[in-house]
Amino acid sequence: MEIYLSISDQIIPNELIPRFHSLEWLMGYVLFIAFITLAIARFARAGIYQTLVLANGKFLGVVSFVREMMPISKPSSLLLLLNYVLSAGAICYLYVQSNDKIHLRNDALVFIVPIALLVWNLACFLLTRWLSGVSGIFAGPITLKIIGVQFLGLVYFLCAVLWLFISGQGIMFAQLALFLFFAETGFRVVKSILLVLKLGVSWYYIILYLCTLEILPLSMIYFTLVKSFD
Repeated sequence: MEIYLSISDQIIPNELIPRFHSLEWLMGYVLFIAFITLAIARFARAGIYQTLVLANGKFLGVVSFVREMMPISKPSSLLLLLNYVLSAGAICYLYVQSNDKIHLRNDALVFIVPIALLVWNLACFLLTRWLSGVSGIFAGPITLKIIGVQFLGLVYFLCAVLWLFISGQGIMFAQLALFLFFAETGFRVVKSILLVLKLGVSWYYIILYLCTLEILPLSMIYFTLVKSFD
């Protein structure tokens, strides 16, 4: 019997040996939940995806547009935020699994990454509002951030599905996800600057905010991830 088992181990390829913690199954469940989330959001508010695209193209009047067409506190918008967490978390998990340099004790930690990034930006806005004593001008940048990650969640969902079914292209998809993140961030920052300039905010405060709370953290993230690609 032992001889048979030893021969079987040598003959049967590793790819054919059942794995109880299969990457494909785990991410399949996560992306299935994300798909159900997107479907419920579409059912809760018809045309929400077209509205989301239009909202991301605006900067003047974006607050009133979002408040009227897709209020952030409504279930449909909250479901889009949930999809962002699931899809971005799936991207992070796939990247960790494809990179031998990164090891996590708990795979669920990857879902903290998108939450932390969102909370960080919102906390920076609130901190800046408290330090400056001006509150009215931050409704626009906060709204732009939320609808930005909602749109990014849709793109990440498609990216994660393709990544799951196209094996051997982990680096390409990881670089694509990183590019999309910085593209969305850059687009949002430009719109936010134009928006607050229209409201009469001084360039001094804008540069101070960008250097300390936007550019520095993003630079650290970029160089950390670039090193892991090597």
